[in-house]
Amino acid sequence: MDASSLPEFKILSHPTKWDGIDYDQQQQQQSSTTDDDITLNATSSWTYCGPLLPLNAKNLPSSFHTWAQATVNGSIVDPLFSFLEFVHEFLAANDISTYWLTIRASQGSDEFDVPRWHTDDLFFSPGASNTPESQSKSISKSKSQNRRSLLPSFTNATKFHKRTTSHLSHFRKPSKDYNSSTSVNTETTNEKQPTPTPPSVQITSSTPNPTNWKLTTTLLGPGTLFIAPHLNAQARALQRTTKMTIRSANPDHICLSIRCVGCASAAESVRATLAAALGGYRNQCNGDGDGTGHCGDGDLDGKGIIQAQQGECVFFRVGEDEGAVHSEPMSHGDRVFVNVVPGCEEDLRCLMAKWGMEYPRAWCVGLPFQGVEGGCWRNVGEV
Repeated sequence: MDASSLPEFKILSHPTKWDGIDYDQQQQQQSSTTDDDITLNATSSWTYCGPLLPLNAKNLPSSFHTWAQATVNGSIVDPLFSFLEFVHEFLAANDISTYWLTIRASQGSDEFDVPRWHTDDLFFSPGASNTPESQSKSISKSKSQNRRSLLPSFTNATKFHKRTTSHLSHFRKPSKDYNSSTSVNTETTNEKQPTPTPPSVQITSSTPNPTNWKLTTTLLGPGTLFIAPHLNAQARALQRTTKMTIRSANPDHICLSIRCVGCASAAESVRATLAAALGGYRNQCNGDGDGTGHCGDGDLDGKGIIQAQQGECVFFRVGEDEGAVHSEPMSHGDRVFVNVVPGCEEDLRCLMAKWGMEYPRAWCVGLPFQGVEGGCWRNVGEV
């Protein structure tokens, strides 16, 4: 399947069909591994960046086994490999052989009782050419850049999270005149001031058409929430105007620092505003049944908000211009989420170099390994 022909958001596979085999209810009940067999000991993650992983547990980087043994009661290897087999076939069809993969295990909390609607940041900006000279310059530039943030480039550094007194209590279409929502009057002039733009965390790609899309799934627990495709453009526009308004009101708090209290406060303002506004999408549906989601399915809570089901692989684009608006789900129990960021080797090398890391590399974060500062255990150059 050609990724360039896919829409902003699409569910690529039906539950339990990753390997092309349909399982009936009786077979599922007889499966050796079920959700009831899997529980978590900790909230942690395992990340890998490099060539496609071998689908053989013995050949996985040793840090995966270290992470899984400390984090998971039971085994996620079978469902993980089913998902990765599907991913590898999809990437091969698009001439991609390397990726950035993260398995995020999280225990239940109330952190996402209020949705965090957002689009993910772009990973890569288009490059001018794919010549060896341009690749070399791009890698050298990435290595020389100062690490100004602790955030990886695929997290949305401009996601905002604080309540605001300006709640939108029902669905509304965004104004066509964005400037009218973002102008700032000074004491001496009525001229409109430019909206501050946050610094970018993306890197310049070695290709003119970088892979700014993701493949994700949930191996355990509730799936990710997505705004339905027919409402996604409106939701993006609302996100954009909300961010612009709050950036204008907080011009000194649009940095990438995770330690900035002012930026965290501005982030909460956008989160609360979007949660209230996009909540109105829940009961909206065009009922076209075009295969881009489950809109109209009576088993779902909402018509305009789609929740990915366990066993489904979701394709979605990133960036504020064409990205899919989504949120982590409410989850009071254990959850295991898998995120795949594809890219050519040159781009991923630059991405790792930007954060001062070797390529390929595998590591886990969040486990209290004795004698390891920061709780991070890693493999370097191991596939």
